[in-house]
Amino acid sequence: MRVVENSPDRLVLRDIPLGPGLALLAVALLPMLWGWALARAGQGTGGLFLIGIGVLIFLGCFGAFVQMLTVRLDRPSDSAQITQTGLFGRRRTNHPLSDLTGATLQSTLIKRKPGDMVGKSGRRLPPQPRVWRAALVRRDGTQLPLTEAYGSERTAGAFAAALNGWFGAA
Repeated sequence: MRVVENSPDRLVLRDIPLGPGLALLAVALLPMLWGWALARAGQGTGGLFLIGIGVLIFLGCFGAFVQMLTVRLDRPSDSAQITQTGLFGRRRTNHPLSDLTGATLQSTLIKRKPGDMVGKSGRRLPPQPRVWRAALVRRDGTQLPLTEAYGSERTAGAFAAALNGWFGAA
């Protein structure tokens, strides 16, 4: 997360999730490299086919899972704007800033099936992983998540801390 602008009248936060994008690229590189090796070995059609599959995997997953998040709070215009931008378009929502009081964290567990609680060697696996997201808090106590997806506690916590710091400076 990066603070683009922080003034008494405006706060702009931006998060570009490069980690998931690089992980998707690593997964998509496998068929691409295999296709490149086939093409170099004289199997041009099979090589191009695998390269195409790798490109489709990368673009499809990157477009679906990697989205830039921009949060813009503006006191003079009384607006809170949340923008998610990805390969497949942009989604923007606006809310009245006067209706918001701060930010909080939301979390959920990634539940395992009962049979998955013990590893293959008989050792107990670590506890179920928890994922996080930041949410704006309205005056009536309801929460407005910044994203639909959950992620790391560090990023969500940084967003919530920056938002709460700006709301507290009012």
